[in-house]
Amino acid sequence: MKVSQKDYQLYASRVAWYYFKAGMTQADIAEKLGLNRSRVINILNETRHDGTVAIHVQGKDARLAELEQAFKKHWKLREVMIIPEVAEEQLKQNLSIAGAHLLETRLDPKGALVGLGWGHTVSGITMHLSRMLPEKTEFVSLCGGVTQYLAERRTGNVGAPLSGFYYPFRVLPTPLLLSTRSLCETLLQEAEVQTVMETALLSDMTLVGIGALMPNSEFVRFGYRSQKELELLKNEGAAGEIHGEFFDDQGNVLKLEHHHRLITVKLMQLKKMKHVIGIAGGSEKIKAIRGAITGGFIHSLITDETTALKLL
Repeated sequence: MKVSQKDYQLYASRVAWYYFKAGMTQADIAEKLGLNRSRVINILNETRHDGTVAIHVQGKDARLAELEQAFKKHWKLREVMIIPEVAEEQLKQNLSIAGAHLLETRLDPKGALVGLGWGHTVSGITMHLSRMLPEKTEFVSLCGGVTQYLAERRTGNVGAPLSGFYYPFRVLPTPLLLSTRSLCETLLQEAEVQTVMETALLSDMTLVGIGALMPNSEFVRFGYRSQKELELLKNEGAAGEIHGEFFDDQGNVLKLEHHHRLITVKLMQLKKMKHVIGIAGGSEKIKAIRGAITGGFIHSLITDETTALKLL
């Protein structure tokens, strides 16, 4: 049951402090504040969801720490974050949580510009961020199509394109893939589009998803490509994509007509950006991740234990 707004505003910070800092039990807090225990539980749940409380696990399994170092050395990456093995249905959410954790612990305290790419896992990061990022943190989208995910966001936050999101977010107001090359070129000349894309290139830290050629891929799900077309791409050597731009498992960008109809920061531009972090996992993405690393499109990686082992 959702706690009332009045109760939440009155008690949220005190309940969270007593429980997480003072170590009081839920029963003790209920007695101290004159609440019943179920109401205390509801308030604690709300504080986790809205970012009042952010929980970081500081310890790291020695096995995972060793795997991260081995992976980083093998692939010559700047940074590697490997999450423990999880069930397939939990993988995307856990990767999103890891991405949020990385931002919360790595951003410059003075503030930073964060670039976010396209896809469920990357957009999911916004659902798991707390309000504990540096005050001057801003976000910018690297490509069109981000509005596909806006319906999944909470409502109620004024002043941010992503409702329920607590930080300024500049979003490209376009689809990812246009129907014609001329239409794409026209939109790229629009001042608002140019401003957002130029800003994206200045990102201090950038997180991008890495897509594979699967029947359930988001590129298919949103109607940008059919499964039959993906099979044809696979026959041409495609192993993966970032923002709809396909490459093989050696990191060579394919010469495809639809690449000229994409509104996105291109792969060759990603290589030159300050710090691009790929976020992907699952056995079906092995070739895609390998291609992204080999091509130099990402400088760091967040993935899961099983995937990391298969890439060594």
